Amino acid sequence: MSGKWLSYVSLSDDYERKARFMPGLLSILPLLTLWAAYGGAWEQWLVCVLSGIGLGAVIAVLLSHIASAFGNRLQSRLWPDWPHDAPTNRWLHPQDKEVSAQQQSLWYHAIKALTGLDIESAVKQGNAEETKAVINDAVKALRTLFWKTPEAERVRLHNADYGFARNLTGLRPVWVLLATASALSCWAGYHLYDYPLVWCLVSTCIAVAAVPTGYWILPGYVRKKDHYYAESFFGALTVLSKAQHKGAV
Repeated sequence: MSGKWLSYVSLSDDYERKARFMPGLLSILPLLTLWAAYGGAWEQWLVCVLSGIGLGAVIAVLLSHIASAFGNRLQSRLWPDWPHDAPTNRWLHPQDKEVSAQQQSLWYHAIKALTGLDIESAVKQGNAEETKAVINDAVKALRTLFWKTPEAERVRLHNADYGFARNLTGLRPVWVLLATASALSCWAGYHLYDYPLVWCLVSTCIAVAAVPTGYWILPGYVRKKDHYYAESFFGALTVLSKAQHKGAV
């Protein structure tokens, strides 16, 4: 059922499922405690979201696009000069000290061999804007090259991990608000209608944990995932460059 449903709403791609739909779905999960406290059956909620047609399909697509929009907004805050201050671009810039000059030189030669773009030449010209532009063109060309390339499987995996972390963190205003509203509503139902206390306690724990998780823990997690993506990105560059060199010999 899930495979048919995901195909129907154009979410059969691993990135779409993991990086976009799942953060959106997780962001509305705090409402489950409210739903359960007021007598709703979890099965009904799941059928509503996971039904292969109609409302379920609309919700899936909508959640995916909302998650992506919120994630892009967070990304622009974490890296104000995106994409130039992202690790994949920054590590290629000669002024970056996180990577050795020798390693950068190896990457420059590999990139030139694979894409034809000469970052080293742009660096020697001394034009900072041109250097940034060539680096960004090279990164975009490599992403296209890595698409569906077996040696870049790890890149795609870490890209989805980063997208999931970014979009889930970007959605924190949504799930923090929903968690708080759910807890307050559960307590209101308990005092007014004698609804089960257990859902009040569960929803309160979720609400209390939501703020530090969303605003203190997850931003660092997003940066770490982007770091891992950059490592796998340049790892794939090295592997493909060596494979090309062997093939040319």
